[in-house]
This record gives sequence, C-alpha cells and structure tokens, in this order.
Amino acid sequence: MHKRGLQLYTIRELCEKDFIGTLKEVSSWGYNGAQFAGYYDTSAKVLKQALDEYDLKPAGSHIGLDQLEGDALKRQIEYNQLLGNDLLILAYLTEENRKNIEDYKRAAEILNNAGYLLNREGLKLGYHNHDFEFVDHGGAAGYDILLDETDPSLVSFELDCYWAAYSGYDPAEFMERLGKRLVTLHMKDMAVKGTEKQSTILGNGELDLQSIIKKGNELNVSWYIVEQEHFEKDLVTTAKENARVLEELLS
Repeated sequence: MHKRGLQLYTIRELCEKDFIGTLKEVSSWGYNGAQFAGYYDTSAKVLKQALDEYDLKPAGSHIGLDQLEGDALKRQIEYNQLLGNDLLILAYLTEENRKNIEDYKRAAEILNNAGYLLNREGLKLGYHNHDFEFVDHGGAAGYDILLDETDPSLVSFELDCYWAAYSGYDPAEFMERLGKRLVTLHMKDMAVKGTEKQSTILGNGELDLQSIIKKGNELNVSWYIVEQEHFEKDLVTTAKENARVLEELLS
C-alpha cells in the first residue's frame, strides 16, 4: 500500500484546539500517516497510544535548526524513539540562517553532525525545501550547497513539489536528480492566477501530478505527504479532497 500522509501544519488550527481528536479525524479522512509540526504539549506515550488506536503511522516530524544540536536534539531523539517515528526533517531555515553561501555551509555542517547522531540511534534526517534554497548565491544555489556539502549516508531530502515548481523546476526531473536521497514528497498542487501562484487542492492546479507519482514510485519514495498553505474551502473539506485525489493518483 502506498503511504498517504498529511502534514499537520496544514490543519494546525484544528490541532491547536484538539490535537488528539484531530488525529482521529485525519485517519477517518483516508490518510494512513501523520507528519508532525509540533506535538502540542502531548507526551510521546499519549501520542503513540492515539496513533495506534486510530491506525495512523508517524510520517516524519518537522523540526527547526535549533533542535538539531545539544540537549534539544537529545530530547527529539528520546521523544521520537518513544513515538516510533524514525524520520526527523529540518522544516525551514530562518532568514538569518540563509543569507549567503557560508550560512548554507554552516547549515550543512549542522545537518551532518545531527545526521550522524540520529543514525547512531536508528533514526534518519531529512531536509524540506521552500523557494529560497533555489536562489543563486554567487554561482551556487542554497540547494546545491546542501546537496554537495551533506553526507548522502546521513542526510536525505523531502522535496516540496510546489516550491520546486514555483522556482521554475520540473518536480519529476528534480526528483531524478535527488535519486536515492529523496525520502518523502510533499504533494502540493500549484494554481496560477495572473501573476500570483498559490497552493491548491491536488488536481486543481497546473502540476503534472501523474509524472510526480510515477517518478516517486520509481525511486521508492516512502511517503506521499499532503500539504497546503492557501485555502478556498474549509480545512476539513480541503483535507478530505486531497486525501481522495491522492488515493486515486496512487491507485
């Protein structure tokens, strides 16, 4: 079975009100995995019980750069081992951490060090992109630096298809470039309205989703994760429709 997950950042407003109850809904909508963007002060034990009860698997957890070092990383390791989640993903580089090539090299060093420690504990590390990684910094884009400066055995990548397309790349072609380092995909369609680009429900935008799925299957992507940031319908309807379309695409 293809693994269909939901990045909970999409429905963070619901999670803030009732995290455990929302996880039950996520399962009922047709997802078999949840990707975390915070735990809402929920213990790993309680969260694992909920995931087991609702037949949901952990599909990775998004964390910040400051959580990849020292005691913060130790806490992440302990929490996710209890949870049964084996993938941590650097979600975002703040503006102060991506001003130039040296910043990206510094981030790569942190990723390598964290990847080594996670690997030793039976966990994996990934990197999730936005659009700014594709900006040129004197002959090299941030993404190039991250790819070149990180150890392939320690650092994998979660490609956000929307942001790759937003930056002018064909997501399927970019997936080929990542090859075995591609661990998960953020499935997010792109609608173009005049000069504006926005994320939209799968199938309502301009991305060639079939080519993305095909390439993902060829590369043995572990999770296809729905994420959306702009909304024309309410959160529940949006999440349900995305789950339905993703299931059709994967069938």
